[in-house]
Amino acid sequence: MKSGGYRNVLHLTDYGAPYEGNFVASLCSLERRLGENGHSMTYVFPPRALDCDWARRMHTERSNVFFTPEGGFFSYARFVRRLLIERDVDILHVHFIHYREKLAALLACRTCGHRVQTVCHLHNHLAVPRSLFRGLPQRFYLRAADLFLCCSRSVAEQLIADGARPGKVAVAENAIAFGRLDAYETLDRRAYGIGADAFVVLLFGFDFRRKGVDLAVEAVLSLRERGGPDITLAVVLSSRRQEVERAIQSLLGADSLPAWIVLLPPRGDVGTYYHFADVFISPSREEGFCYSLVEAAYCETPTVASAIDAQRDLALTPDSFCRPDDAQALANAIRLQLSERLSEGRAARLLEAKRRVVETYSLDAWSGAVCRAYDALYGR
Repeated sequence: MKSGGYRNVLHLTDYGAPYEGNFVASLCSLERRLGENGHSMTYVFPPRALDCDWARRMHTERSNVFFTPEGGFFSYARFVRRLLIERDVDILHVHFIHYREKLAALLACRTCGHRVQTVCHLHNHLAVPRSLFRGLPQRFYLRAADLFLCCSRSVAEQLIADGARPGKVAVAENAIAFGRLDAYETLDRRAYGIGADAFVVLLFGFDFRRKGVDLAVEAVLSLRERGGPDITLAVVLSSRRQEVERAIQSLLGADSLPAWIVLLPPRGDVGTYYHFADVFISPSREEGFCYSLVEAAYCETPTVASAIDAQRDLALTPDSFCRPDDAQALANAIRLQLSERLSEGRAARLLEAKRRVVETYSLDAWSGAVCRAYDALYGR
């Protein structure tokens, strides 16, 4: 450990999404904050990220961006070890990587010739198998890592319940790059086969069950069958489109999607979709932190969310939540939001929700929390 604390941080990730999104924006914010305090930062992304414009641009513009090689356990460990030595890394901060890569990174830390503190960032709940044998890698890592940085209190509480020492667990609630939501396009609903008088209920649903797409389909179908307003369910899918489409067809017992369900591709100006919607919903059964609910609140779009721990803890209005895993409760909450669209005070409530999320989930707030965690790690 260097006298005076740490100087160099390496972020080892398995992030290769089509758009840099909030994650890369958060890392860039952290790099700026570290630089102001005399520290440096290195980025490592998986090889598939080379297919993304944002990653290629970062690699061209910066000298501190690298990509892991194709290969197995030992080639991964050798690559990380080389970077730890060449970049004189004090803190290895890992995101999204699987246990094989986590263990390879630990091996690299133990063999690089100097002390490296390991920080594991949990962007979702950690599932530790109850079986002693199957849970061995996770339990070993719980003991070996120096710090676990959790995206929400819910994730931290479960991690401690699963055996992590409380002193090794800290919380840095995720951040939103709010500025990227200010640039949006006004979509023509007719281009999607949506009537001018129809309401659009929007959700992100690449994981059919975890994101509660089945609950959303059942809720909107229930509202339509009860003679309610004309509602279109719009599902944004960053991946697994065919899988989700088949699952919806199976749920409805249909050979094709009905006209009232529209599947949308991802887009960089995601604010366009929030402004397209009359209500944004997140009926998830499990979340570590739900970016999209915070983004929707910023765009002053009414929200409905299942009251699971990680969503209920968000800085949203109490009327945003409904009973989890309950399609009828979801339908009632959607109907309530639609019926209140012209109510007195609604605009003021949405504006207040926007103010609260901006204050709570800014990039500065996140980078500050991460830096405090680093400082505490070196102050032990």
